[in-house]
Amino acid sequence: MTDTITTIWKKVLKTLGQSTGRIFTTHLTYVALGTLLFTPLVGIIGRFLLRLSGHSMLSDFDIAYFLLTPLGMTALILLAAILITILVFEQASLMAINAGSLQGVHITTMSALYFTAGRAKRIFFFVIQLVVRVLIIVLPFLAVGGAVAWFLLTDYDINYYLAEKPPVFLAAAAIIGLLVLAMLVLLLRKLLSWSLALPLLLFSNVSPTASFHESESLTLGDRRLFIITLGTWGMAALLLGSVVLGSVELLGSKLVPLFSDSITWLVPVLGGLVALWSLGNLLVTTLTSGSFASLLLTLYERSGAEISSAGLAGSEQSRLKGINGPRFVLLLIGCTAVAVLVGSWLLNGIQVKDNVQVIAHRGAAGKAPENTLASIRQAIKDNTDWVEIDVQESGDGEIVVIHDSDFMKLAGVDTKIWGGTLKQLQEIDIGSWFDPKFSAERVPTLAEVLEEVRGKARLLIELKYYGHDQQLEQRVARIVEQADMVDNVAVMSLKHEGIKKFHALRPDWSTGLLLTKAIGNLSDLDVNFLAVNMAMATPGFIRRIQSADKQVFVWTVNDQVSMSRMMSLGVDGIITDEPELARTVLAERAEMNSIERLLIHTAVLIGRPVPQRTYRDQSP
Repeated sequence: MTDTITTIWKKVLKTLGQSTGRIFTTHLTYVALGTLLFTPLVGIIGRFLLRLSGHSMLSDFDIAYFLLTPLGMTALILLAAILITILVFEQASLMAINAGSLQGVHITTMSALYFTAGRAKRIFFFVIQLVVRVLIIVLPFLAVGGAVAWFLLTDYDINYYLAEKPPVFLAAAAIIGLLVLAMLVLLLRKLLSWSLALPLLLFSNVSPTASFHESESLTLGDRRLFIITLGTWGMAALLLGSVVLGSVELLGSKLVPLFSDSITWLVPVLGGLVALWSLGNLLVTTLTSGSFASLLLTLYERSGAEISSAGLAGSEQSRLKGINGPRFVLLLIGCTAVAVLVGSWLLNGIQVKDNVQVIAHRGAAGKAPENTLASIRQAIKDNTDWVEIDVQESGDGEIVVIHDSDFMKLAGVDTKIWGGTLKQLQEIDIGSWFDPKFSAERVPTLAEVLEEVRGKARLLIELKYYGHDQQLEQRVARIVEQADMVDNVAVMSLKHEGIKKFHALRPDWSTGLLLTKAIGNLSDLDVNFLAVNMAMATPGFIRRIQSADKQVFVWTVNDQVSMSRMMSLGVDGIITDEPELARTVLAERAEMNSIERLLIHTAVLIGRPVPQRTYRDQSP
């Protein structure tokens, strides 16, 4: 067995070595065509299915629930089918090249594409049958798992089960885990038995349906050999990807901190790392895709099946009418031109002059304890535009400024905010955890904060709801009005119902909704702004919201690269623990050209930048 496996891999590597260049160009062609042709379909299908769902917007856990509905499952299946179609067509072309090497026929990239195009109809039917067969295996397990979750985990809120993990939750998790394991074992066994179906379809003139049955017969006697060789390929592919991409990340982690004092110096470093990451990713996928096609063909030949050299030779002659090599090159050049135009359009969309507001998260929480007068004074000193604070009600109905529902994080005191009077709450030291010099800091009231920011900065008030609010909206509105600062205040919350309630009380005030995840038409929401995390702040999302005359704030952005990226995207405000750093980034960007800004804009390709310091809490 060992000698056989060694022989197989020697043949695979020899074949791969003879056709590496053609495999690379073919893979590059499919990457380009797949991106240009299939990526838009993903967005079209997603929008279409969302429209059919009857909802204009789905956010947070609603997304997960939507994916479990028939429409959501259909979306996942269609998107998976698109991906499988791309991969199968690419494998067909790569197999043509590798088969030519085995048969002594030189198959160019164009010939491989002609070969695949001539069998497109059969390949499409093959993909359909493959998807259906996989669904037949997977869906029963998913249905049973869903039924287990429905019967065992719906008596209480899901957060109770996730936090407390009662026996019924552990039992359900164990049952679902066993179901998933059984499903994976059965699916992998079936995929293994179908591993020769595509070569049979391409080289033995077998129908799509018959290819699956014949593949099962051919692999039946050598199941162990197939498991070892394909398993070895999987581990090698994983190792290669980890080594190459891990090396780029390691290099980035060593280089970026050396130039983190200035975005100007970061630009060329990040540009080089992005280029290196892109090249490494392309090389890894080229080798893994090409070696997989070569391995399947070697196993196909070893099983006794034959490769029709006539069919391969014919691919050189079977030109698609009206399309030849030069014209195909012109087509790719045209696609490249379109990509350049799109890139130029995106580049022009990146603002040359920044128009972004700096919003100090819980004050300057990177320099002073959060939600204290010290942090608010520091934020004002750092020239912030807004100070963001969190408010809730004390036991005696006072509006106090604090984020958590208790003092465990700040002081190690197990006292709920609604469980004590203002006097009792203000006996607790909430500054020493940050630095002993802040030991005098106590929980401020909203009225105190309003006086602190008057004439110096605007105030963004987040309403916190922990299920014990009594008259939170009314009391906040009254305090702001008494201070005569309505025009310098905005109100937001994670709870949409709370914001709707506040808007009903004060329809002319500026209000906003905090979001962590969302899909759908958020532009229809009756708010003035949305405060979202960085993952949600995509160019399309920002344009849609701003075109509806709403602003987009993004949280919590604490490193220079992420700040610059969000500014390039055109967000209206950056919520940060480091308002002074944000001001520095704005000053540096004023000296940068569009290309330099674009490099910062795309730096996320090598991983999310990490702030130079650790922050205790970056949640909204």
